[in-house]
Amino acid sequence: MSTFHTRRAFLRLTAVGAAGALLAACAPKVVEVTKIVEKEKVVKETVVVKEEVKPAGPEKKIVRFILSSWAVGEIPFDRLAREFNEQNPGVQVVIETDAEGWDTKLIAQINQGKPEWCGVGILTPFLDMARWTAIGMVQPMDDYIAASKQEGAKDILSDMIEAVKTDASAEGKVYDIPYSFENITFNWRVDYFNAVGAKETPATWDDWYRIAKELKTWGKDQNIVPTSFVGALWTDIGALICSSMKSPYTAEGLINWDAPEAVESLAFYKKLVSEELTPKHGFDGWYEMFSAGKIASVQAQSSRGVWGQMFFGNEKMATSPIPEKVKGGGSGTVYWGNGVALVNKGPYPQEAMDYIIFTMGPQNLDFQRTVIKTGKTPVYKSAYDKIILADPSFNTYKWMTTMRDDVARSVRVPVNTYYLIQHTMFAKWIVNFTEAGSTMSAQECAQGILKDSKDEIAKQKL
Repeated sequence: MSTFHTRRAFLRLTAVGAAGALLAACAPKVVEVTKIVEKEKVVKETVVVKEEVKPAGPEKKIVRFILSSWAVGEIPFDRLAREFNEQNPGVQVVIETDAEGWDTKLIAQINQGKPEWCGVGILTPFLDMARWTAIGMVQPMDDYIAASKQEGAKDILSDMIEAVKTDASAEGKVYDIPYSFENITFNWRVDYFNAVGAKETPATWDDWYRIAKELKTWGKDQNIVPTSFVGALWTDIGALICSSMKSPYTAEGLINWDAPEAVESLAFYKKLVSEELTPKHGFDGWYEMFSAGKIASVQAQSSRGVWGQMFFGNEKMATSPIPEKVKGGGSGTVYWGNGVALVNKGPYPQEAMDYIIFTMGPQNLDFQRTVIKTGKTPVYKSAYDKIILADPSFNTYKWMTTMRDDVARSVRVPVNTYYLIQHTMFAKWIVNFTEAGSTMSAQECAQGILKDSKDEIAKQKL
């Protein structure tokens, strides 16, 4: 946590003694032998010598970042702060982890003109960008990037994958630098799929359904569930809708729940659940079953495929683009960056920007390697050329190039505050929709989610 250091000035006083010698002769007395005795009298005095006071050195610039604890736990922001501090003696970057109420405290400080933090993260655009920019929590980075002398500053934006840079921007300005991006993928057990003759990832919903049926029969004795979702809007229905239509969002910024493809996505979801090709409701207990080797495939964030590789071995788990309703008929997938932003009105914004570039810029290949190994996909084109495609030890991560290409054709998630509202309504309706014996139609489910979402949005606008 934060550590402050102050420099103390002091005056050194030195006492220097000086001795003067006085000679005195005793009065002579004539005797047989004349003897002269000399006595020395020492006189001591103190002389104060004033040493010239050197001016105190400048105070260090304390550059504080508050970051999500999960990110600090997997990415070496702390270690890189120490390295940055060693190379910049006048600056001390301090990394802190977030706690309940940190954002309320920060906004109050910004309103008073005295924020204590310089940088903040992790900014997840579909969750945070609209709110953080609207309330003035963060500020544009463009000018500070242009002014930075750090290696990598001149390439950081041009080297960034265009779709990811767009996701990190608002109204034409860059508001965060992502250290990675995630997208929704199909993560599958190669050994299980091969056992039923499936050598490649399913390209369409029909392929997915057919393989799932075969896996159910094959894995019945071992209680292996053919496929699963993970219980979130973007990973589940949101991704299915993207895989089925070119324009998954309305002009208002909601999922296009009125579209026939949205209804078909819900119907396909329920078909998988009702035929017991997924866990109950599509996702109940999925992680425990997945980590125990009891789920053959899962539609989720790309990092979940790396989790599977760690659980079962690289050769047994693959990560691929999600199946489409009709091959070539979708709009890629849902994706987002994980970024760090500059606090609005924060102290030392240039130094904070320099640290961000030093740590997360394209020139820091060691950092990019660390990110890749966590299962997060790198945001710079050069990382693919210099690491994933060039280093044989990273061959197992070559699937990330497919994610890069998939995101390039994907539609950016609308920048608004509607995700959590729609997610809440999805979680409510999907359980009732997929409950055993439910007679609710896909159309009714879609309209229920849409109506409840709009009602909640209307309340927030009051």
